[in-house]
Amino acid sequence: MNAMLRWSPTQQFHIHHDADARFERFLSGAPVQAAELPTWFPAAEGRIEGGSYVIRLALPGVDPKNVNVTLTDSTLTIKGERKIDHDTAGKEYFVREVAYGTFQRDFGLPEGVDAGKIKAKFAHGMLEVSVPKPRAVTPTTIEIKAA
Repeated sequence: MNAMLRWSPTQQFHIHHDADARFERFLSGAPVQAAELPTWFPAAEGRIEGGSYVIRLALPGVDPKNVNVTLTDSTLTIKGERKIDHDTAGKEYFVREVAYGTFQRDFGLPEGVDAGKIKAKFAHGMLEVSVPKPRAVTPTTIEIKAA
């Protein structure tokens, strides 16, 4: 499992979980439906701020109703869809670089994240998810009683 990585100018913020999962399905022979595959990957940035991991995704043109944020085990998954305008009658494009369709980004988090404390907000085409860092696990001494 990948963990949140500290960013440095010499190392890209990198997440491989989505590609790894598809590769494992391919090797196992499990069928992969075309609808399962993301068609684009929104730009992301992650930082640590005030005791929380803050993950931002650039989602211009995406309706927030078409975005889902889930936590499974220690993986935060953000997926959704930017819908294309199918009414192209009378429109002659000379350039069209905007990607449409489904997207999915997976971010590995440390164990012990409290899903109930995760917050997400969407403003000006940016999704920001704030994940409080889990508390450090401290060992508890258990008293042994004589029988």
